[in-house]
Order: sequence, then structure tokens, then C-alpha cells
Amino acid sequence: MKSSLIPTFLFLLCLVGCEKMADVGSPQEYDADGLSFSYPGNWSISVEKLGQGEDKTKVINLESPGDAIVIVCLYDFEEDGTLWEFAEDFISDMDLQEIPLVKQGKSDFSPITRQGKSQPIKGLKNRLKFSFLGESIPHVQEYFVLKKGGRSLYVVCQSAEEDLEKTEPAFRQIVGSIELE
Repeated sequence: MKSSLIPTFLFLLCLVGCEKMADVGSPQEYDADGLSFSYPGNWSISVEKLGQGEDKTKVINLESPGDAIVIVCLYDFEEDGTLWEFAEDFISDMDLQEIPLVKQGKSDFSPITRQGKSQPIKGLKNRLKFSFLGESIPHVQEYFVLKKGGRSLYVVCQSAEEDLEKTEPAFRQIVGSIELE
């Protein structure tokens, strides 16, 4: 019984307190398919291409050395949905069933604005809680959208609330440097 609890506690430790400060002073650059942005030097990136023909989609995952993520979804077509609809779909699609004993709390949305490269970018901030074995872990998600030249770009930033001091500089760097041609 005792040995089965060890993975559970290790998972909980990963959710709380493992974050490192975003290295925004040594940025890495992403530049492909008419999309460019900077991201922290100590974050990792992976790219997945989905779809064919006119419905091409690229999903770029940026991960901190801890628990924070930024997901960039580039659609090679103009997505009809609103940012609000995208955020609601994102939340409902989060598959927490793969992680036993984790429950997602209610969302609390408010407007947010970040300074983009050439103009302010309006978005949505969502505060929600995940609970694990009765322990509540507040998280923050930020959603942004850019539409240009018949293409749509959605950005989702997510971090544990207690780690925002370390992750928010990364969110500002990524969102603030995005250019969509």
C-alpha cells in the first residue's frame, strides 16, 4: 500500500513548486510558415502538423522546466469561432481522465490585455482550480487570438497561480513577440 502512494505524491510535487524562473534574457526564436515569436531559453518546444489541404493546422507546444505550458494553434484558414468559444472548447477538451484523482473546478473568466509587437492584444484570463486528493491547486489560463490574411492563431498560456512570478515573464515574451504574416 505504501509503495502505491509514492507515485501519487511525486505527481503532486510536480504540480506544486517545481517551476524555474523563465530565462527571457536568453531567448530562442521560432520562425516558420509566416509565424514568428521569441520564447525563454530554458523552455522546450515541439511542433505537430495536423490536417491536409485547406484545413491545415499546426500546434506548437512550449513547456517550461516545471509545469507551465503555452499552446499555439495556427489554422491555415480563418476560424469562425470566437475566443470565448475556443476557451470553452479547450477547457471541455482537457482530458483529466488520464490522470487519476485529479478534478477540475469551475472557470472564472475576465478580460486581459497584453502588449503585442505592434498593438495591444485582447484576451481572456481564466482562474480555475484543480484538486488532487483534496488538495486545491489554483491555476491561471490566458487565451489570445490573432486573425490575419485568412488565418487564425490562438494562444493558450497555463501555469499554477503560485508560479506566475516565474512564468508570467515567459507569457509576456511569447505573446508580446508574436508576428503572423
